[in-house]
Amino acid sequence: MSSKLGKPNKILSVLLGAFLVLSVTAAQAVVAPDPTYLSLGSRVLGLGKAYIGLADDTSAVYTNPSGLMQLGHWQVNSFSGSFMEEFSYLSLTGAYPTDFGTFGLGFAGASIGGAPVTTIEAGTEDDPVYVVDPKYANNPVSYYNNVFILSYAMDSELSPDFVKPVFERMPVLKKLDYGTSIKLFYAGLAGDGLSNANASGMDMDLGVMYRHNPWFQVGLTAQNVLPASMGGKLTYANGHEESYPMILELGTSTKLLGKENALRQFPQDVLLTLDYHMYPTRKNYPALLHAGVEWSPIPMIAVRAGIDQGVSSDDTGATTTASDLTGGVGLTYGGFRFDYAFHQFDFAPGVSNHFFALTYGLFPPKPPIEDPIVSSPDKLVTFESSVVVKGIAVDPDIVEVRINGQKVKLSMKGEFAYSVPLEVGKNVIMVEGFDRGGKLVDKDRLRVLRLITYPDVPSNYWTYEQVGFIGTLGIIKGYPDGSFKPEGDITRAEMSTLLVRTQAGGDENVPVATQVLFPDVPLKHWASRYVNLAWRNDIVKGYPDGTFKPSANITRAEGLTMVTRFSKVSEEAYTDEFVDVQANHWAAKTIAGAYKVGMLEYLRARPFEPSRKLTRAESVEILFRSPYVQDVIKSDLLNWETY
Repeated sequence: MSSKLGKPNKILSVLLGAFLVLSVTAAQAVVAPDPTYLSLGSRVLGLGKAYIGLADDTSAVYTNPSGLMQLGHWQVNSFSGSFMEEFSYLSLTGAYPTDFGTFGLGFAGASIGGAPVTTIEAGTEDDPVYVVDPKYANNPVSYYNNVFILSYAMDSELSPDFVKPVFERMPVLKKLDYGTSIKLFYAGLAGDGLSNANASGMDMDLGVMYRHNPWFQVGLTAQNVLPASMGGKLTYANGHEESYPMILELGTSTKLLGKENALRQFPQDVLLTLDYHMYPTRKNYPALLHAGVEWSPIPMIAVRAGIDQGVSSDDTGATTTASDLTGGVGLTYGGFRFDYAFHQFDFAPGVSNHFFALTYGLFPPKPPIEDPIVSSPDKLVTFESSVVVKGIAVDPDIVEVRINGQKVKLSMKGEFAYSVPLEVGKNVIMVEGFDRGGKLVDKDRLRVLRLITYPDVPSNYWTYEQVGFIGTLGIIKGYPDGSFKPEGDITRAEMSTLLVRTQAGGDENVPVATQVLFPDVPLKHWASRYVNLAWRNDIVKGYPDGTFKPSANITRAEGLTMVTRFSKVSEEAYTDEFVDVQANHWAAKTIAGAYKVGMLEYLRARPFEPSRKLTRAESVEILFRSPYVQDVIKSDLLNWETY
């Protein structure tokens, strides 16, 4: 080795090689060695350390923390290798994606144990030859340099609310992922009577990843951004300080060929990575290039090659660059990936440098389950007082199901059934599925309409369903004893009331009568406000003698006429729709109009009997078939979007 490397008379021969890579001039002697220099991972080393624009596994902890956002599954990685056949490297990393971003942990260590102390052989001062110093043959030196890293990555969706307007104004920022790493360093020497040789320090990395499209990414990392005044240094117990130089790293990754997400469609995958590293705080230190290519002939095999440009010095001591060749292979199966890398170093020809890594958790992002929880019934119309909600938790992450807040029992297959009581009218049943952490995974909103029932209207009664709808709407109400009395008659005042109540949207919207329109409907009459409003809205008319006869039972012809006026059904030419109604009957045209819009289906092929007293059941049938009430039912009770 050249004397330009230094003049100490006692140094570790193997450390000379290591520190040559990290600092090659006397001015750079205060630069702290970084244990992540070769602990990046075998895949990264195989790609010539060109990884800033890729960073799609746990190695992002060391290279570009923003790349952790690409992980769709938790991952762990172990890495080991040797440098110059003496220096041992070890790293352990892990990453875990959450709804709040992706968190990463890393440990990287470089060490050598039992290294002999050397001295310069006599007579070789001009071109030093280092030999073991016999005075310290039984007192070797050990060295360690470790770093613990905590990383976090996020995207624009996780940014604070006060920042989001910026993303709205600059949509390109939504394609960015962001990351940071906090690094805690511990280093030390032991042996040869050394004391106060332990050190600790810290620093921080920042990273950004821009996903331009599925096959091209750009990454930018600023490593060691903390100035020494803020703790970005390594401090020994004896007070000696060493700094971690800032490194600005720009990288790209391009998937040139592949079956999907590639520039060109091809049965095999070819990935190209390229990095450019600058050292703004190191005077006269050159920028370095790194390039790598990864070829996957089949999904489980990846072959890698790269060029890792490093720093060396010539015989004059000038700083130069050297392009070291790298290579490697990766084997993936069942979520595991084994990676091997080989790395040459220009300053140490003939020395083997082998690195191995094992990664678990290389699963593609779990495709979202279209419907994680499936339950029924939805959009159900029923007369029952309860309904059994059945379903299955399709997503295995769902371990707890609650129905309207009540926890229900799950079978081994995730199936469940639970009886829910219903109120008359609209009901919303919430079915929610939660994971082990209590996080809501999915929910179903079940909508059920329960129609009102009456004890004297059995399920086989001819207007059972119609009574349910009309009664639920409150158009015709039951009696205080709970009965409906479907065969009972209906008076003119009652018919006016139910029509006006429906038209106004409730009793509260019907104004109090202030004028007597009919002598037999005084202001104190219970139906005066309904009769008055029905008359003003042209729903009813009085008799020729000026009376209204509020207590008179209404006939079919009268009731039909009131409902058609209420529902704005036009009169039509009468064409003998009923055999017992003559064309000159006063209600003939009204009957024809109602018949044509389907309001008289229950009398088809039967006589109309216009003077027959109208029953409550018939009133319900005619009202139910009227266009106005049909529109109300569709826009209210059967409009599931309003639930």
